[in-house]
Amino acid sequence: MLLTLLKKWTVYCLIILGIYFQAPDLYGQNAASKEKVIKGLDFGVLPSFVYNTDKGLQYGALANFYYYGKGTIYPNYLFNLYLQSSRTTKNGYVNFLFFDSGRLLPKGMRLTVDMSLLKRGYQHFYGFNGYNALYNKNFTDQTKPQFISRHYYFFEEKTRTISVDLKGNLPVKHLRWDLGLGYYHLSTLPFRHRLPSAQRLPTLFEKYIAQGVIPSGQKNGGSTFFLKTGLIYDSRNDESIPTKGIWAEAVYINALQFLFNKLAYSQVSFIFHQYLPISSKLVFAYRLAYQTKLSGQIPFYMLPELASTYRSQEALGGNKTIRGILNRRLLGNGFALANFEFRYIPIHTILLNRNLGIGFNVFEDMGIITDQYRIDKSLNSKAFDYQAGREKMHYAAGAGIRFIVNHNFIVAMDYGRALDKRDGTKSFYIGLDYLF
Repeated sequence: MLLTLLKKWTVYCLIILGIYFQAPDLYGQNAASKEKVIKGLDFGVLPSFVYNTDKGLQYGALANFYYYGKGTIYPNYLFNLYLQSSRTTKNGYVNFLFFDSGRLLPKGMRLTVDMSLLKRGYQHFYGFNGYNALYNKNFTDQTKPQFISRHYYFFEEKTRTISVDLKGNLPVKHLRWDLGLGYYHLSTLPFRHRLPSAQRLPTLFEKYIAQGVIPSGQKNGGSTFFLKTGLIYDSRNDESIPTKGIWAEAVYINALQFLFNKLAYSQVSFIFHQYLPISSKLVFAYRLAYQTKLSGQIPFYMLPELASTYRSQEALGGNKTIRGILNRRLLGNGFALANFEFRYIPIHTILLNRNLGIGFNVFEDMGIITDQYRIDKSLNSKAFDYQAGREKMHYAAGAGIRFIVNHNFIVAMDYGRALDKRDGTKSFYIGLDYLF
């Protein structure tokens, strides 16, 4: 395995170095003329067409506002407000509000508010504990004799979430504290309720309910209110496009019973990012993450969350964690995650009075379930496609491109491929920002 990884990374390095030495030095041509300083309010109101292999096409509108004041802190901003309202081709909708400001509150405190209202008519469910849950693409392929239903790995989910984080400085340089809270309300429904009676075959989600793996009290979703505390070390030279420095987080979450939670639990997350400059154009960036349950029982619908002091991400699998692997392929009480990425930005210029950059990246992502969701060994595991003892590291690799406007608005396109057919095949994503 180590030899295979070494060979793959050697190929990646040769590709990057080849591009680096052969591409025209467009970035260098513009180095003498610094980025145009943006002042006041900079915003874009755009039609939103975001594609994700796992979730289909989102179409609607988004507005992104950055306020830079007099421009003395550019490319940093006084506040950032992001609004989006979209529908999806897979019977869903997406509504986001995200606000971030580190300059408006006294004593350097930073406020982050993240709100969402989502409906996922085709939410994925592949079972628990990674490879222990057997994935068979033939179950959804009508041309195969093993075909069960095109909707075998789907269920319906509606979510309403809000999280608020307040951060402040500590006496040690680059060190900050975080206090936060979060509220999640999720409603789940088996997919087949919308199908004709003749097509209403049990889905995997329903099999997990029938076997009691998903408790009857959770099968329709529920509400969770939690408190969050965190410690942050951040020496990055830039937040949107960091080229050097370290960003590390330790996050503790506690969903206490007296906060009207039916299930009390606590968990901890450790996330480490580092950015290593190889040249003025090329950066090696990586993220290591570990999250696990400390006590209690985490509701199954809260498992696919990578906690953070900035913005939580859907885990594990998909465009925010392991690009190329099926969305939510890995669900468990604890997991480890790693992302390794070369980022190359050869083009940086001013076009139509706006700062424009174009970048390329190659990556390898991986993850594994480290603390498994409890499944009673006495159950008939064949009834819900489960076989213990098979979990191991999941790998995916790919490449992408970034279009950077005024430094902070970054359109991202990534193509990822799973390295094991038990994780799917390939995925293509269009979204915003670098992964980390």
